[in-house]
Amino acid sequence: MAVLLTGATGFLGCRILRALLADGAARPDEPVHVLGRGTPQELRARVEAAVSWPEPPPPGPDALRRLRCFTADLTRPGLGLTPDERAQITDDLRTVWHCGALLSLQADPVTLYRTNVLGTDGVLELVNDAPAAHVLHVSTAFVAGRRRSGHVREDDLDDAEGFHIPYEETKHTAERLIHAWCRRTGRTATILRPSLLITDRRVPDGLPEQPLDILARLVENALRTDALGTGGARILRGEAHGTAMTVRVPGEPAGALNLVQADYAVSAMMRVMEQRTAASTGRDSDTDTDTDTDTDTDSNSPCDSHVNSPVCTVHVTHPHNTPIALVRSALEARFPGLTLEITPAVPSPTPMEAGVIASTAHLSAYTTQNRTYDRTHLLRAVGDLPDPSPIDRAYLLRALTPPEAQPSE
Repeated sequence: MAVLLTGATGFLGCRILRALLADGAARPDEPVHVLGRGTPQELRARVEAAVSWPEPPPPGPDALRRLRCFTADLTRPGLGLTPDERAQITDDLRTVWHCGALLSLQADPVTLYRTNVLGTDGVLELVNDAPAAHVLHVSTAFVAGRRRSGHVREDDLDDAEGFHIPYEETKHTAERLIHAWCRRTGRTATILRPSLLITDRRVPDGLPEQPLDILARLVENALRTDALGTGGARILRGEAHGTAMTVRVPGEPAGALNLVQADYAVSAMMRVMEQRTAASTGRDSDTDTDTDTDTDTDSNSPCDSHVNSPVCTVHVTHPHNTPIALVRSALEARFPGLTLEITPAVPSPTPMEAGVIASTAHLSAYTTQNRTYDRTHLLRAVGDLPDPSPIDRAYLLRALTPPEAQPSE
């Protein structure tokens, strides 16, 4: 049996690949096909670097020998693969992880559509040649778009309230594409919707950064370009000496956002994979032997609705939202001397505030959310996996601190 993975060098994809390689003791002969840009040699070097850091020890030579790297591009027809490469990839292919996507919050909508929608269509076209393969498509909990409140069910896929940014819309469209493909082909798929993935572990330079890195960099850039004097520079140098600089930021101070630890998300996704692939192939996930169980009503499937729909959607989210005020507090601790005031409106902004508003306009809408996420399918699939730890100020401060400023382990 073989596994296919797109997005292997991304923040989430490299962790999923590491988990797949760690499963080598159980499946030592199972090849893992990786699609990505660059020559196979260049791609392999990036992939090995990406899986070597999350936690010691790195995958050993036996695990890395399972890798098969193929030059591919989600934006090209047929993913840019040759007929021979397509045949190699789809031979005895049983599991497909589609993690590849353009995650930019400010990218051109056409570019996002080509990668996130047409790229997904290209992966599904490839999987047409692997009739036994089960597709796991990584989406996002933010396909809920502009919906601010209420309880978002895992089966919800509604665009009535629109979207904050084109990225959300393309991921929503890609989900609809998965549903249409399953109806047309009679195949099964699992849609995984993580919320905002974070980690408090150091991410070395040159490897995929996490969203909180971007947030910290926006604040740092604003302080560095302080147009009113040297206050920002003093804060960056740690020389504020208790003199606070107050910066007003548009947003809802009582809002909350769902953040989830990346390590937990990967552990949960791997358990979902085991349950869903077992259900789709009629195998028992514990014994890996064929059974006579009707896969449409298999009790191992996390989705009771599997009998009515071949698609199972799973929210990979934290059981508790993180208050925006807690994120603000952690940012202030990261930059001593800075006071952030989150307010619905910023009248007569200072030049520095105007710069912050311009650079964070695509983020401020997320402070208005107070919605929660259903985790019924998730909890049914993960079994005895403990819930992720609470996200507190200390965790966020570690996550916001750059590698060079963090203490060595």
